[in-house]
Amino acid sequence: MACEEKHNLKSTRIDNMNDTNENPIYELKPEINFCTCGCEARLLKERSADSEKGKLRYVVRCLDEMCGHQGRYTQYPWQAILEWNKSPMSEFPEDFRIPFLTLTGLGGEEIRQKLNEHRLTLEQKIKQLRAEKVSGNTEEMKIARLQLMWVIYAQSWAKLKFPREDELAVIDENEGAEESNVQEA
Repeated sequence: MACEEKHNLKSTRIDNMNDTNENPIYELKPEINFCTCGCEARLLKERSADSEKGKLRYVVRCLDEMCGHQGRYTQYPWQAILEWNKSPMSEFPEDFRIPFLTLTGLGGEEIRQKLNEHRLTLEQKIKQLRAEKVSGNTEEMKIARLQLMWVIYAQSWAKLKFPREDELAVIDENEGAEESNVQEA
């Protein structure tokens, strides 16, 4: 089924990702960004050609069959969504909320700095949880990994929304190279 109309909405919420609202992960449930072609993308659970023993995996795919954009297969639904959202195939929202981190009122550089600091903190926490190898920390590990994926997604968004001068120079160089290639053809 091809996507016949472009949507004004920027994301779709998957409501059956977790069993209960009491689960802390439920609060971190991401929304699926639209594809850059303008069509809606959906979370699917299917067997990938690469999955071992035919295990079911999660993937986000554009509903427009002509477009063909697809994220990567992952073990968890939230992981598939966040992988999609941070990819160049995903339409970044103009503004979005991170459930566990407030960025309201901050400038671009402050947002980037706060995200970098939070990422380092989460990476240290994950490293510590791995070192402890306590069987009771699996839920805590899932939450820390999910938060880390949110921060990485937010960093991708912030890099596009608030580029630094050195990043703008790289973008300008790439555009100049593209124009040169077009003129040569």
